[in-house]
Amino acid sequence: MQQFQDEQQALDAVFKKLRKAFDQVNTTIEGYNDEYMNLKKYMVDYKAEMDKIEIFSNQQILQSIDRTGVAALKQRMQLQKLMDSAYFGRIDFVYDGESIDEAETFYIGKFSFTDEEGNICIYDWRAPVSSMYYDYELGPAAYEALNGAINGELIRKRQMNVEKNEIRYVLESSMNINDSILQGELSRTADERMKTIIATIQKEQNAIVRNEDAHTLVIQGVAGSGKTSIALHRVAYLLYKFKDQLSSDRVMIISPNKVFADYISTVLPELGEEPIREASLDLLAERVLPAKYAFSSLFEQTKRCIEQPESPFAKRVGYKSSLSFFAALQSYLEKTNTTLLQEKAITISEYEIPGSYIVNRFNASSNEPVMKRLEQTAEDMLSLIKAKRQGEIKLPSKNEVIKRLKKRLRFNDAFTLYKSFYEELGRQDDFVFKNKTLEFADVYPLLYCINYWEGIEIFDTVNHLVIDEMQDYSPIQYAVLQRLFRCKKTILGDFGQSLNPFTINDEHGFQEIFPSLQFVQLKKSYRSSYEIIEFAKRFLPENAIEAVERHGEEPAMLTYQTDEEQIDSIKQALQQFQKSGYKTYGIVCKTEAQATYIESVLQGFPINRINETSTSFTEGITLCSVQLAKGLEFDSVIVPFIDGGYQTDYDKGLLYIACTRALHRLTLLVSEQNKSPLL
Repeated sequence: MQQFQDEQQALDAVFKKLRKAFDQVNTTIEGYNDEYMNLKKYMVDYKAEMDKIEIFSNQQILQSIDRTGVAALKQRMQLQKLMDSAYFGRIDFVYDGESIDEAETFYIGKFSFTDEEGNICIYDWRAPVSSMYYDYELGPAAYEALNGAINGELIRKRQMNVEKNEIRYVLESSMNINDSILQGELSRTADERMKTIIATIQKEQNAIVRNEDAHTLVIQGVAGSGKTSIALHRVAYLLYKFKDQLSSDRVMIISPNKVFADYISTVLPELGEEPIREASLDLLAERVLPAKYAFSSLFEQTKRCIEQPESPFAKRVGYKSSLSFFAALQSYLEKTNTTLLQEKAITISEYEIPGSYIVNRFNASSNEPVMKRLEQTAEDMLSLIKAKRQGEIKLPSKNEVIKRLKKRLRFNDAFTLYKSFYEELGRQDDFVFKNKTLEFADVYPLLYCINYWEGIEIFDTVNHLVIDEMQDYSPIQYAVLQRLFRCKKTILGDFGQSLNPFTINDEHGFQEIFPSLQFVQLKKSYRSSYEIIEFAKRFLPENAIEAVERHGEEPAMLTYQTDEEQIDSIKQALQQFQKSGYKTYGIVCKTEAQATYIESVLQGFPINRINETSTSFTEGITLCSVQLAKGLEFDSVIVPFIDGGYQTDYDKGLLYIACTRALHRLTLLVSEQNKSPLL
């Protein structure tokens, strides 16, 4: 009880200082606002009397007020969040060579806070000293400072729950996964936004967050392992650590869809950072691919593959998603490289330039895009003529020479080059350009060829790229991303949740594209109850996932004979949910067609249907296909239409995704007449 009283007294003192600092910054903001508005009014009233120098000077003052005002607003936001919850942990550390009486106390919270006397009252969770809270139990400990490792002993470690100016509880803690704070977090109900996890980051997660060295960090994390949250916390850490070199507007995340992007959108702002840029493979293609090329979406491709996994379309997607396809395209371009330009002489200003010379100069810059090589070749040809023909001669322009060289090329452009690739393989039927629209599986291979032909835009304003759902992207797509983004990368996903079973499914596949990557695994799932994870294990290889000891209800498998029985079961489940204390309920179907059917027969329920055009995730009842459920979580999940249509290894993965969306309660509706061999 004494420890509780001591901590309450400490919080009272800190909260008083926080309140004072908050009031002071509020006054400062009001002063900036008044100063800004008064100067704006002065500039309007006396515009005619001011010369250019005074106008420029006043504009500079306005910009200065604006910058300092923005900084003050950020400070006020951080102080407000600290007043909501000042900190979550405390460690007492004795430096080597000092006595226990000289132990230093560190309170760890969302942000740092220094009082008027210059005393650090709260340490940011990202500060070097704070790493000991996540990495060590009581005993020998160390942290990295600017001058190297600081060694000593951790003699106290406390976890606490703070709400405004009240201590809810204090626990003397170790790093045991079963600690009360983590268990409390895991037992919560699901929200419509992903939450920060700074109070419960585990040791293996902390190592990923604080990894500063990896140029390309690949995180293989099972469902519910916190990989997306960890990746975002890593971004927050890097923004803190390298604030002079990295800013939020220079970080981009590639997300699977708009709903998921919305779901994770509050994590970084909650950690005091500005939102980062968001994109998808579709949006990147729209920006880089010439406007004359229309293409179907990645969503449509995935939808068709799930609905018709044995169709010619799915087989085309499978082939183009493979490492062998990528290798074949690379080999074809390498072979084409030296035979691209026909060896024919060209006469310029009555001087014949041998075809062998032209081809030799063209091949001398074989690492450059074809158009760049033509430009260099044209320059070399004109220089040759100048050297051979002394005196005044009339020469054509470089562009005119390039135009003549283009006629010697075997292909007109990157598109005809790409099309010829299939002819070379004898697989012309694998390239479908119906209604002048590319299939999505052809978009990134074509971009790869465009890069070979003329080069593509480099996103040099992005200094760190996060790629989520890594298992759904193909080698050729990664190869293009590697050319678009030369920056450091955090790549994350779960091979067990692949919606594209034909693509990279292990570490070695990534090493083909990113030779210097660092690969880490997260096998422990924190989202679902022990019972749900144990059930979901049947859909994965042995020992692929570990469950946390948070127990709940056993998953329920309800059988049905007719669609009417199945719909009645869903209605009863929804009625129970509406009476429960849960916030979110997910109806996760295998296909979009199933989701559309269920939507049509559940008109009386307030259902949020997530489809390709949806942009947000909300509380209540959500209906979606499995491809749009990835990354989301619900208090309760029901999976309908489990019948003979679920039978392949691919279907196992779809069931694994659907089942692991549930935090607390999972129900499966299983056909009695058309049974699935997977159950």
